[in-house]
Amino acid sequence: MNSGAPHQGLTPPSQPRSDDEATLAGSKGGSQPEKMEAAQKQAPAPAESSEQSTPEPTVVEKPPVDGPPPLPYNLREHKLTISIFWFLILTECTLIPLIFYYTIANLTDMRRGAMFAIITAMFGFISGGEYGLRGLRLCLKRDEYRPLNSPGRWGFDSTHLVLGPPYFVMTALMIGFSIPEPPITRGLSMIMAVGIIMVGVFMVWTGIAYHFQWRLRWFRLSSHVKGAIVPPLTFCIMEDICGCDGGGGKVYRTAAMARYNASPRFRRMLVQMLWWWAITAILLGAAQIAIIWIPQISQEVVYGIGWSVTSVWGGIGAWLTIWWGKKCIRIEKEKWAEDQAAQLQRG
Repeated sequence: MNSGAPHQGLTPPSQPRSDDEATLAGSKGGSQPEKMEAAQKQAPAPAESSEQSTPEPTVVEKPPVDGPPPLPYNLREHKLTISIFWFLILTECTLIPLIFYYTIANLTDMRRGAMFAIITAMFGFISGGEYGLRGLRLCLKRDEYRPLNSPGRWGFDSTHLVLGPPYFVMTALMIGFSIPEPPITRGLSMIMAVGIIMVGVFMVWTGIAYHFQWRLRWFRLSSHVKGAIVPPLTFCIMEDICGCDGGGGKVYRTAAMARYNASPRFRRMLVQMLWWWAITAILLGAAQIAIIWIPQISQEVVYGIGWSVTSVWGGIGAWLTIWWGKKCIRIEKEKWAEDQAAQLQRG
């Protein structure tokens, strides 16, 4: 292409010039056609048309390979606090009832009614204080510890609402069985069994609801709002304990929801833990209650069974949960890229 061609019929042809002369003429302000001709000689060659260019390959978005969304809470950094807390819970739920009962009953002349009044007053002192403290955190004016999309200051989380009825029933049973003279020792021996059965039943309900993909209609479960698929209660407990009691706040709750929604293996792990805790809690609680009311077994023996076996079960369950959780999380991270690629292929 020659940019001077359209002007040949308008101006007389000029003498041919060398490249240096043309450049010099353009720099000195020569005629417009000459400037255009010189500029075109120096301009780069035009790009090929889109019809002649090679089409770019389609870019396929690759799944993330760095692992699932992280949870901003390291239990190792809170080992001392966690250990102290659970030691206090063990003291309240096992050591105080057993030590006070066997010591006072065998070494003093105190009435059994007065003895059980002391034990009842001590029961719930630590767990009740923690329950009240987390309730205060949840209803603070600043929305820092409440679940995501909370309706207001009284929008408590699932753990607070789930633990409320068992705590009320257990306290009522302790008071009720302590009033008669003499107190009903067998009834006072099944307090912990009743508590774990109540929590286990609610776990079973959430497990069934999750399996059949039922949706929340009348209430929410922590950060899962009405209309969402019912989550396993183990996820709600994890979210609430780390988000409220552990001080993780909404940052942790947001990260936990992201992990839950993104990772099928994470959800599967929580469901497996749910069924283990639920089934063993109901079976153990029912077995304890049955043994406690066997008349051939003395009251002193069943009282020890009622206030000790549950704590042993809880300790073993906690150890198995930690071991199983570490294993599942390691596999989840190792299989993350593979799982995401398979999910993209399925569409």
